[in-house]
Amino acid sequence: MAQLIGNISEFDYKTQEWQIFYKKLENFLKLNKVLAEDWCSVLIAHLSDDSYRLVRNLVHPNEVETIQWTELVRVLNGHFQPKRSTFADRAKFYGAIRMDGEKVEDWAARLRGLAVHCNFGTELDTLLRDRFILGLKVGPERNRLFEQDSNSLTLSRAIEIAQETACARAARADVDGGEQLIKQEVVYRVSERRARGASTQAESSWASAAAARCAVCGLKGHSVEKCRFKDYKCMICGKKGHLKKVCSVKKVGKLSLNNMDDNESDGHECKKCDLYNLRISK
Repeated sequence: MAQLIGNISEFDYKTQEWQIFYKKLENFLKLNKVLAEDWCSVLIAHLSDDSYRLVRNLVHPNEVETIQWTELVRVLNGHFQPKRSTFADRAKFYGAIRMDGEKVEDWAARLRGLAVHCNFGTELDTLLRDRFILGLKVGPERNRLFEQDSNSLTLSRAIEIAQETACARAARADVDGGEQLIKQEVVYRVSERRARGASTQAESSWASAAAARCAVCGLKGHSVEKCRFKDYKCMICGKKGHLKKVCSVKKVGKLSLNNMDDNESDGHECKKCDLYNLRISK
């Protein structure tokens, strides 16, 4: 037996469409030059168990193997292709719209499929063009097609215009997106520099504050608000809020300890201040 060209899958009427299988089978038979007397046998050999049982029931009381090709095809067409309602098919066609994300060419192909059983005759191309345009959602493609002359615009040209407009819109979106990224990068860099400047300024302020002497105790490294001696009384002027080493009053009062050396260590002075506060509190 000569090698067959192509192959035909098994037909299962529960999951496959008869008309599609039938057209593929026809081409397979012609391509391989199968004798007409064997066509029924080839068809039966490519039926699933459920499909074979269905065919057997449809031709009963005759045997499947005794049915001629034309009769078998007529029976199957009559079963799988019941009489259609033209108006129902046209209602689907006229109500079709392009789905979100659907490519222009896919939208046109879907419309052609919906028009198969509408019996539009010679008006087919015009009706396909009109539904193609009117089924587009409001946007650049539809707006541009609305500007065309209906007397000269063909379906193929309408598809080309819609494709060109869609491509231009996509390219513009890419460019706008790139510019937006550049703007965001510039804003980010400016903000980053400002943040660094603010951080540097804060560090500089902290360094300046750290370098300045406290007005309460005369030491460095902290502010007046954080000085632990801010509630102490001066041993020279008796006022609360500073130690004697930073007191501006030169005259020593009766509460002063004028023999205390202003250059004594910080730890020594702190002990003196503590003793003084203890005496006052008593």
